[in-house]
Amino acid sequence: MTIFGPQPLRPLNTETRHGFEEQYNSKEFLEALANSFLFYYDDKRHLTNGNPVPDDEIKEDKNRYYQPILDWKIMKDRQKTVSVALLLCLNLGVDPPDVIKTQPCARVEAGIDPLNFQDSKKAIEQIGENLQSQYESLSLRARFKQSLDPSVEDVKRFCYSLRRTSKEDRILFHYNGHGVPKPTPSGEIWVFNRGYTQYIPVSLYDLQTWLGAPCIFVYDCNCAENIVSNFQTFVQKRIKDDESGKHDPAAPSPTIAYSECFQLAACRSNELLQTAVELPADLFTCCLTNPIEISVKVFLLQSPLNKSKYRVFFESQDSNDRIDFNDDISGIAPKIKIPGTISDRRTPLGELNWIFTAITDTIAWTSLPRPLFKKLFRHDLMVAALFRNFLLAKRIMPLYNCHPVSDPHLPDIVADHPMWKSWDLAIDELLSKLVADMENSKFTDTESTALFNQDDSLQLHINTGSQEQRPQNSRMPSRFAAGNLSNMSLAAHPSLHNRGKESVTSLKNVPQVKKQFTDFFEQNLTAFELWLKYYSNSRNPPEQLPIVLQVLLSQVHRIRALVLLSRFLDLGPWAVYLSLSIGIFPYVLKLLQSPAPELKPILVFIWARIMAIDYKSIQSDLLKEKGYMYFVNILIADYGATLEGGESSLNNNPQITMTIPHLNNPVFYQNNGRLPGAFPYNETTDEQKAMAVFILAAFIRDFPQAQKQCFSIELINMLSYYLLYSDIPLLRQWSAILLGQFCDHNPLNKYIYMDLDITSSLIKALTDLVPEVRAASLNALSYFISEADDVETLLGIEKEYTYHLQQLHTQLQQFKTANHRQNQQLEQQQMNLERQIQIYQNMQARLQNVDFSLLKVQGIYNVVAILKLVEDGSPFVRKEVIIFLSKFVHRYINFFVVVFFEFLVDELIQLDNIGKNNVLKVNKNNVSHGSIFSSVWKTLLIFSCDPFEENKELANKVIDYIFFEVNMNKEFKVSLRKIGENLIKRSSNWNQKQANSFNASHIQVIGKQDSKFHSNRDENSSDEKESLSGQFFLTKIFNSLGFGENYGSDTFSSSYSRTESGPPSRRSHLEDGVLNRPKRVNIDPINKEYTLPLKGQFLDFCFEYFQEPQMKKHEIDEVGSVEYNTRLWRRNRNEEIIEKTQSEKTLALYGNWNNRISIFDNKSQPKLLEFTQFDNYLVAADERDCITVYDWANDDVLNKFSNDNPYGTKITSLKFLNEDDSSLLLTGSSDGILKIYKDIDKNGNTTIVSAWRGLTDMLLTPRSTGLLTEWQQSKGSLLVTGDVKVIRVWDAHSESIEVDIPVKTSSLVTSITSDQLAGDTVVCGFSDGSIRVYDRRLNSRDAMVRLWRSNEGKKHYPINYVHLQRGGFRELASGTTDGTVELWDIRNQDPITSFNIGSSNQSSESRISTMTKMQLHEHGPILATGTKQVSIWTTAGDLLSTFDNTSHNSGIVGTFGASGIRSSLTLANSNSGSFLSSLAFHPHRMMLAASNSHDSKISIYSCENKFD
Repeated sequence: MTIFGPQPLRPLNTETRHGFEEQYNSKEFLEALANSFLFYYDDKRHLTNGNPVPDDEIKEDKNRYYQPILDWKIMKDRQKTVSVALLLCLNLGVDPPDVIKTQPCARVEAGIDPLNFQDSKKAIEQIGENLQSQYESLSLRARFKQSLDPSVEDVKRFCYSLRRTSKEDRILFHYNGHGVPKPTPSGEIWVFNRGYTQYIPVSLYDLQTWLGAPCIFVYDCNCAENIVSNFQTFVQKRIKDDESGKHDPAAPSPTIAYSECFQLAACRSNELLQTAVELPADLFTCCLTNPIEISVKVFLLQSPLNKSKYRVFFESQDSNDRIDFNDDISGIAPKIKIPGTISDRRTPLGELNWIFTAITDTIAWTSLPRPLFKKLFRHDLMVAALFRNFLLAKRIMPLYNCHPVSDPHLPDIVADHPMWKSWDLAIDELLSKLVADMENSKFTDTESTALFNQDDSLQLHINTGSQEQRPQNSRMPSRFAAGNLSNMSLAAHPSLHNRGKESVTSLKNVPQVKKQFTDFFEQNLTAFELWLKYYSNSRNPPEQLPIVLQVLLSQVHRIRALVLLSRFLDLGPWAVYLSLSIGIFPYVLKLLQSPAPELKPILVFIWARIMAIDYKSIQSDLLKEKGYMYFVNILIADYGATLEGGESSLNNNPQITMTIPHLNNPVFYQNNGRLPGAFPYNETTDEQKAMAVFILAAFIRDFPQAQKQCFSIELINMLSYYLLYSDIPLLRQWSAILLGQFCDHNPLNKYIYMDLDITSSLIKALTDLVPEVRAASLNALSYFISEADDVETLLGIEKEYTYHLQQLHTQLQQFKTANHRQNQQLEQQQMNLERQIQIYQNMQARLQNVDFSLLKVQGIYNVVAILKLVEDGSPFVRKEVIIFLSKFVHRYINFFVVVFFEFLVDELIQLDNIGKNNVLKVNKNNVSHGSIFSSVWKTLLIFSCDPFEENKELANKVIDYIFFEVNMNKEFKVSLRKIGENLIKRSSNWNQKQANSFNASHIQVIGKQDSKFHSNRDENSSDEKESLSGQFFLTKIFNSLGFGENYGSDTFSSSYSRTESGPPSRRSHLEDGVLNRPKRVNIDPINKEYTLPLKGQFLDFCFEYFQEPQMKKHEIDEVGSVEYNTRLWRRNRNEEIIEKTQSEKTLALYGNWNNRISIFDNKSQPKLLEFTQFDNYLVAADERDCITVYDWANDDVLNKFSNDNPYGTKITSLKFLNEDDSSLLLTGSSDGILKIYKDIDKNGNTTIVSAWRGLTDMLLTPRSTGLLTEWQQSKGSLLVTGDVKVIRVWDAHSESIEVDIPVKTSSLVTSITSDQLAGDTVVCGFSDGSIRVYDRRLNSRDAMVRLWRSNEGKKHYPINYVHLQRGGFRELASGTTDGTVELWDIRNQDPITSFNIGSSNQSSESRISTMTKMQLHEHGPILATGTKQVSIWTTAGDLLSTFDNTSHNSGIVGTFGASGIRSSLTLANSNSGSFLSSLAFHPHRMMLAASNSHDSKISIYSCENKFD
């Protein structure tokens, strides 16, 4: 039957109710609402539950985000080149017989022309000295030996002597064979006999034997490749001989060392050395030892401007000897000497060498495999320098028909690398300036050199120039104040905006430092910055990275380079690994010695990134160099303080010792949060302090030496202050973690914490609003659990202190004896020694006062405080509670064995008494009754039913461990087995007894709690709950005993299923027989071994924060990214839907509502229906735990999965979160459990985001309404209520209880709604027919501001629906079971409108109708009521339409029904005996979903224009 309402309709309301129009008219309110609009439950902890990224995912590394380089660190014990052998076979004046030299030809050797010497002996000696000086520029520490034109005996003796002195280190063997024949095809080199009458070959095998290994060989001779190829042949021969047992006894080195030899050869086996007269004869040697000079010369020779712009370098000193533009300059060597020295980067020559190092490093790093690059360029300074210069030889010598060869082989692409163009540009830029200066000024050579040298006094003036005018304790003002930076704002560092000619290090009124002679580094920094801006997402190595490493040596560009490096490290682990592999670590370690305040925010950021990747490899270096003090000083002001009888750190750093007032002193927290007295204002931001704390936490993690050196009273007091009073959650979190790390296996520090009341700060932090901080406090308190070896540990600490104290006394006595004359410096040293002695004496006094019983008592207090977190709303926090309890159980396992057995006996006794009308009570005479161990045991049982699967498994693992220990205990093992066998005999009739003994008075209680934490409940009630819950405990026991997993009733097995897939499926009512189960978060498999304590991964999870990008925007905020475009599309779609549906509000008043557009078969009776606002989804929940997701637009079933409800419970509430973006589904169950799902539309990929117990101790009765929820997106608040006396408000930000609002009635709450904009008004309907309004802004005890009675004081029927519109005119409507509908305004005591759906417009009589369902549209002025029919009403009380929700709509029956013609045929097929079981309006569209009881069909209706 279809009925259309009267025409015209009564006037509708046109004003916003409740005074809410002020919200729409307030610009400030709307802006605040828009700015505070957030999405919830999308943090990392919700995706992982505090688990780090699995190792398998890191290894797979699909997105190339990690790219780990685990062997990045250069070990200190690496081999070094300690000896250099210069073997020169020149035989000046005599050419070798197998080479015919042209005349003129190249004659210069090591910069010496032999023709300038009359005595060839003096000439070769000078050549040897020059060659040695060239090699000394590569390494000053090496020992040099020369062998000039030697005989075979000389070479043998020479080589043996070198190996003896070098031991196992590397030898450089340089061979110049310009005066002897070419090496033979078998690799033999030539020397002389003693009379220089014959050339004598030396076998390469013999040379290997004489020199040993490792070595690096340089062959500057013709056909040099012959030596290289045969060298490896002989190495392989030695290896094979060793394998066959024929080791060469004459070899001074192990055979494996020969494979570590390197070789550099001047040419291939079929090539001769170049003979061009304008170049030196030893061109290859010049490339290796004097690369800058030879580069400039070759550049001039090859330059097309050598006859014009650069002709001045080819002219002699004679002014008459000028080169004409058309003259041929072939054969003329350029005459140029770059001013400066190689070691001084402030001179032209030094800067050019600096650029050359950066370019060759870049070429090698981008062309070679990473292991080869590290082996050649990062292990040995001499090897690195030679191979770096060899790259130049690979580029230059092919111009003269020579192709250098090396072992290991370097690819030919290094000769044509694009970076060589930058090298040519740098040379050209420098030469251009030299030419300009030479042409414009008439300087002498001395003056020209002085022109390019820097005045060292200028830099000194910058560092110390104005110190006399400043107070002694003041700091130099800096343009880059550390307080201006945070870990999120390094990209805005001022150095990035100072790219002009003005030096970054210049200060006002101070002469400017001479700028660099080329723009090479500035240009490459700009290129690197552009790469970061436009190409960093490619995750390919930037070729500028080695150059940035070199720029760190420059004071001019250092800050800018560090900021850019920070931005690069922020890209992720792959960038950090790349930087470490390139060699960044020694540089940033050295920078920790810098006092510059502008470097602090940058260095702390860089170090945080490095420590997050590989802290274990760095700890020893930080300890050795005392680099950790840099970060301690960031946390503690290091000036203006004195030590007044307090203890400080034991790290010999008195500059950080100071007096700190006790934390309980209120004066300590005055002065706007600053520390008074000795603590001056610290400009460092809390974000930077958080990174510093993290670095220290990583530094001392699993490193006892670092723990002892870093510990100080001042530091822990500061950490305690940050933990309680910092506004930055990250600082609070890491302060708690570091406080815990200091107590790891250190009972002395635990006692100091107790003495200073630090533990109180950690306990207070358990109530922090940030789940990560609560978890960090739990992690810290876990270190306070006493350990079995505490006494031995304390004795070891005492022995160590005694030893150090004796050493200090000895040093002080020697100091006093040796120094009779006292001066200020000596007095200061003596005071430092006396201060350290005082510190150790004070610590020894504390050692004597350590009371282990007090430590155990403190541990018990900690447990009591932690047990309150059993109801925490974050699975992440509850997981840490379980891990804490596992440590406690492991420490006191014997107590828990007793608790377990006593609990088992009590449960068996009470199980036998069920159904016998006996009062069930706990035996209070048990030893464990009322103890902390009993409370922990019951808490573990609660956690074993945790709604989050991982937590449940962890808790069960702890319980399994206790049971295992009981079963292994000789005293209990036999008794336990007998109990099991006795019960197995009765298992055949167990189910029948349980069924016969059950009656309605036995009400299942969910969420058993220890009465210790619920003192407001009576003792008998608590005991009854505990006894009934023991049934589940018994089932677990016998399953563990192996007596069968089906033991006991279905109730027990359903509630305590231990399979990894979760609780048993409800399969009987599904079409395919199987339900999908939501995916678990990415966690490592939980093994089944009985080992405790559980190994938490909280620290690893926290470390990952500093591995993730923090400077750049999140991917979803990056314009153009896939996530950004997806969110933008959703936003545009949402706005389009809202705009499109505005016109449907009028259509709803006059359209046809009996237009069924879709019908779905749910295969079970739907009890709850809910539309999404913007997606085309309809979610249905049945009477058990099946959730089905439909696409009503495409008439498709998207997903079906189980909510995993325990037996006897059901889903009672559905809500959507974050609907403006990617919707999350919230389910509430009758046992008080709340679960949140993501990806509900993806079949098989639905994931549980969070799950917790919203309400405890809910009674499951036939009249129970279950758990009712109301979600406020604007405030992030979740309101839950039900068969309890409060409205509990959960805060989604903190995942904790915000407030409990008393409902102030004994009636059951049947419906709840609230204001969706401001979120302050809450309205509840009750079973006694009353409606109450609460204001959250008031105190919870006075929150009720309005009480209404439905039906104007007549007989009260239960309120079954109350709702406040989120849009439209904000109507507040209520409905009762007798069909009374009323509209309210919270400003009035009486209803605005009231009508009964039993009053027909065609009849004047009223009749009472049973209204099972009611729905108010969120934006339109309509509402729907459900009896046995669906009725559509206006908010003014006019009936618009009435129709039957039949399960079919076809044929003649459907035709009559659609036309509104009443007939016996339609009445006979209208489900007249079935009431509506669920109704749901679409939030925006004029659509309605409905289903009947005893029917699995869901019908969806859409309002259409009936006049079309």
